[in-house]
Amino acid sequence: MSDFGHQLNCRKRKLKNDTEDEQISDSKSNSNDDTTTSMILDSTYAPRQPPPSISTDAARAVWPSEPSPKRPRVDTHNLQSFKTHRRSARTPSSPLTSPWRSFKSRPDPHCTAIDCPPLPVHPPVDLSSPHIPAMHPLINRQTLKELDLDSILRNPQLRHDLLFDAGLQFRPTSGRRKRDLSDKYWSAIAQELQTGCTCVSFDLQWKPHDLLCVCAQGPIPQVPSLTYCSPRRALTLRMPSRIRPLLTEFLEVLLFVIQPLTSICGTYANPATLQTQIEQHAAQAAHLRSLFDPELIQQELHHELFDPSGLFIVIGHTLKSHCAPMRDRLVDAMVEAAKACAPGCGGSKADAVKAVRMCLDILELMKLDIANHQLQTLRPFLIETAGQYELKAFKGRKGAGASLDLTRKWIRTAYHHLMSSSHPIPILLPHPSHPSNTITLNYRQLPQTQQIYLSVLKALTDLVFEPPCGPSPTPVPHSHSLQRERVSKSSIPYLPLYPETTYLDGARLLVLSGEAADATAMYMFLLLFRQLAFSDPDPNSCGDPGLKVVVTDVQLASLKKEIRDISSGHLGHCFAQAKGDGDGERWARIREDIVLQIAMRAKEARSSSTPSSSFPRTQNPESASASETGSDPQPQSRVLASAPDERMLKLAERWSDTNMRPNSPLSSLLRKRIRDVVFNQVVALTFPSASSRDSDMGTNTNMSLGKSLNLKSLVPPSALSSGMEPLADEIRLLSERLSRLAHIHLGVYLPLYEQDEFSTSVFSDLESCS
Repeated sequence: MSDFGHQLNCRKRKLKNDTEDEQISDSKSNSNDDTTTSMILDSTYAPRQPPPSISTDAARAVWPSEPSPKRPRVDTHNLQSFKTHRRSARTPSSPLTSPWRSFKSRPDPHCTAIDCPPLPVHPPVDLSSPHIPAMHPLINRQTLKELDLDSILRNPQLRHDLLFDAGLQFRPTSGRRKRDLSDKYWSAIAQELQTGCTCVSFDLQWKPHDLLCVCAQGPIPQVPSLTYCSPRRALTLRMPSRIRPLLTEFLEVLLFVIQPLTSICGTYANPATLQTQIEQHAAQAAHLRSLFDPELIQQELHHELFDPSGLFIVIGHTLKSHCAPMRDRLVDAMVEAAKACAPGCGGSKADAVKAVRMCLDILELMKLDIANHQLQTLRPFLIETAGQYELKAFKGRKGAGASLDLTRKWIRTAYHHLMSSSHPIPILLPHPSHPSNTITLNYRQLPQTQQIYLSVLKALTDLVFEPPCGPSPTPVPHSHSLQRERVSKSSIPYLPLYPETTYLDGARLLVLSGEAADATAMYMFLLLFRQLAFSDPDPNSCGDPGLKVVVTDVQLASLKKEIRDISSGHLGHCFAQAKGDGDGERWARIREDIVLQIAMRAKEARSSSTPSSSFPRTQNPESASASETGSDPQPQSRVLASAPDERMLKLAERWSDTNMRPNSPLSSLLRKRIRDVVFNQVVALTFPSASSRDSDMGTNTNMSLGKSLNLKSLVPPSALSSGMEPLADEIRLLSERLSRLAHIHLGVYLPLYEQDEFSTSVFSDLESCS
């Protein structure tokens, strides 16, 4: 290791002399090729001022901003190549090969010299386009700062999501888009190391085009430059070098990850207890900075002298002292890839790029491990302070004099509905205050705090079943059931028609609305099945008076599964307010398939003599498997026997066209039935017990946030109306999730709703009318 350090010190001593020699070489090259350079890089034809159509902050493209007279054609085949950075006298004489050889700029071997007249049109250049490789690696200081402890503690969405999922963890961002962007970036790095080319070509519509290299025109520019290639009618964008930004960002990310205590020292921990670790991390960072000199490494790349093996050995030892043991195998693989790039080992530039890319991936995983550990360690503190922090964040987000008109109107509507209802609110589940009896609540006789509490429960239930923007047309995954990828304040969904106090629960409310729409659609399809099974579609037929149709729970459960399989699980699409042409046609085909399946099952239920013989293919797995394998002696006759007749099928299709649409009278009626049942279950699961109601509810602002509610109670049969018995599981799950959301929401915003200014504006006018 001492020899390696001596080698680095010797290389540093050459830095100044090499820089001076290169400046002399550049001046000679510029004097020899002055005529050529003036013809190709004339500022008249390539001004440095970009037009206002460029949409980027990182760099500026170069093209003519004003019409200019056409210049004569320049034959670039006979021009002397533009010399850059190196002299042949300084070419190393060592016979050992290096993977970093041939870094100097040269034209792509597959491209010929091209004519570059002025651009016919000034097209806008968007350097953030996915077709243009980024200037910096996707794993950088800016993206990793989102995982800092300070960012976590100041992120209201993350702290809110932690209340729903105790095991919430970060994970690396994944997806096809990120993989494509990352692959393009590292391919651009490898291309620049091999040929020195930083070009990327497009057609006139800014679609990817075969590469037309223009590197022979001059050195790599400091800002993006655009060239028009008239023979191919293509544009070539020449980007600045990405090597130096990569080296600088790589070093800063490495130092940022191995010093995790700098961001929390003095704020969230006692500095005295961490002083020893802080000093150790600072010493390691100073040692790495002394070894990793981006300017020196870039110069060694130009002279084909850089050997990354020794540097990555030191980096590997440092990472192993910080990372979890499960990451040691990745660190070893990174070091081996770097060792393959040593002179005489047969490594390639691809191996060197792979080592750098692997190191950045490891640094991201280490930062995620640190963030997950801090998140779990501070979880009790985050839950304890959740109510006060979210309310403070909400007031800071909306401002002191912000309008809460949507929230007032939302709660006022629910309050008016409860006050105008003549029926008491039943609590049909065993309640802590009355464990053995069913109780009812007279809303008019309750104190104002409890009225506010029940009004919010009613308002949340109505918001789920009657969302302002309609049910979600596509299924949205549960945010609390997935590991969180990257969290930022900009990731909070913006739902302008929803109440202001629900801004952190926008995604969950959309999910619950989709589940409510699915339950309503399933309720309607099961109702159609019952009507077809118990009624005779032929009005002229007398029927068999002795025939008694019986539909069992097993048959209904089997039909529910078949309907979900046909529809891919999202039945509520038929109630979406806005659908594209493609989605509408797809849903129409799915609906026809479901109606056909229901009609077939209704025909089987009517034609069966006993309940046990209904749905023979579903109830008998052996016969079903025999039919699938072809061993069933009469599979065709079995299918034809259960096929519905034309009259029944047409009746079912007319019923579906009339009722399976948004805001149909039947769908509205059935949705209200399910809503009332869910509201009763939410009240039973969420409303405080008698002991809690006797105390001042306003003094307990946290209301046990983050603690699990007793949500294991099943929906009793008496709680369901006739025909909703097969939906007991769907109603129970929906009630549990909505109760959880309501419990946390009230724990945060109940003090706001109880304030005199808010409560007076919501309840005063209605109380006077009543």
